[in-house]
Amino acid sequence: MMNKRGNNDYYCYVRSIYQSCIMTYQVYLLDIEGTVCPIAFVKDVLFPYFASQVPLLTHSKDGKIIELLSQFGIENDDELTKHILDLVNRDVKDSILKNLQGHVWAKGYETGEIKAPIYSDAIQFIERYGDVSGCKETKIYIYSSGSVKAQKLLFAHVEGGDSKEVLDLQPYINGYFDINTSGKKTEIQSYVNILKDINMVEAPEKVLFLSDNPLELDAAKIAGISTGLALRPGNVPVPNMDKYSQYSEFSSL
Repeated sequence: MMNKRGNNDYYCYVRSIYQSCIMTYQVYLLDIEGTVCPIAFVKDVLFPYFASQVPLLTHSKDGKIIELLSQFGIENDDELTKHILDLVNRDVKDSILKNLQGHVWAKGYETGEIKAPIYSDAIQFIERYGDVSGCKETKIYIYSSGSVKAQKLLFAHVEGGDSKEVLDLQPYINGYFDINTSGKKTEIQSYVNILKDINMVEAPEKVLFLSDNPLELDAAKIAGISTGLALRPGNVPVPNMDKYSQYSEFSSL
């Protein structure tokens, strides 16, 4: 009779054989806004929340906030506030700004003011195929221009079916990448860096990157990664979209 450990090993073995037969990809690299959650969440919830907190930041006694503000190199409080708000309004992918946003959003998530409206089909997909224990053959990674800190906060505070319910999807996600860890999402080298980090350099075609941004998909494709265009309500129409594999929901993967 097998012991508990033996039963678990056998279960993992059988499951891995089953998955290897039905799954085309070993790794799923997912964008966030416009892919796993509505693009409006960032523009209508996260950005406004951050903007409402910006005027208060110059009076903060939080050491991390003070450190991040100093990195902008602007001593006048009013000018600093205007500069930060301008970056937000123009959606500039500035690494200092992204780190600052992540730190500020943490408060909103912790107080319950912010919950991430991840699409239900994305939740089901992540729970089904993601696993940090190593038992499953597939892995799920996140790549966003938002900081890794902000990404982890988002997936740790997911709005459940009950408006009061909060889901934590972090146990299903193998890792996170941002513009600091890997580079800008429209640059080929960024995807080469990610392939190295996840040990998929020898089989980049076994990695599927899903995003709503064709420039990101083009860069990933040149790096050898398989790509898919996310078609979600509210996403910006993509010219020549027929050149991309298209997915309106994760159940079609």
